[in-house]
Amino acid sequence: MSEPRFTPTSTGRAPASDPVFPLLELPGSAVPPDRIRRLNDAPVPPGPDSEAGARAPGWVVYWMTGQRRLDHNWALERAVEWARHLDAPLLVFEGLRVDYPHASRRLHRFCLDGMAVHRARLEGTRIGYFPWVEPEPGAGKGLLAALAARARLVVADDVPTFFLPRMLRAAAARLQVPLEAVDANGILPLAESDRIFTTAHSFRRHIQKRLPAILESGPRPHPQMG
Repeated sequence: MSEPRFTPTSTGRAPASDPVFPLLELPGSAVPPDRIRRLNDAPVPPGPDSEAGARAPGWVVYWMTGQRRLDHNWALERAVEWARHLDAPLLVFEGLRVDYPHASRRLHRFCLDGMAVHRARLEGTRIGYFPWVEPEPGAGKGLLAALAARARLVVADDVPTFFLPRMLRAAAARLQVPLEAVDANGILPLAESDRIFTTAHSFRRHIQKRLPAILESGPRPHPQMG
């Protein structure tokens, strides 16, 4: 009996039509480069203390959309690194649309409970937290752009499913500051291999070779604390 065919739906995060921009240099970053995508070519604007930096407060925004957690989160870790490097405050922006596909009270309750936990955990820390729940469809339109207009950089979750890739592309076209998307979806980076695995056996062998090194360089348990 032949082995079942195994073909992943995608071997990477970005469609071939998406532009590719070189990563910004961030000395000492612990986040693996193959987990990061730069979605636009906007430069990092000057800080509020510079002669050209009339904008305030000059924060780094972590746009929490898919990986709604404060622990073991590469995207949050990258945002913390940028905030330290730029000597800028960090703002976690977690929004909840009212009209997303398959929206329900059950899913809303799940997200709202998590937002309450995040607010409690970040209260009294050096990280700002801005939860936003739409009161009606479209009420949050332009909110990210407004936050980014006062930011130096935006870090977002890189999730390849649902409406999130389309939302990222739309944001990349609008924002005038750098937008990075960070893959914190699982143990294996989505962009770890360009190979098409045609059998489950070949995929398992690849994982067995790569997994030890990947497990040794996981995200910090609590990136916002250390």
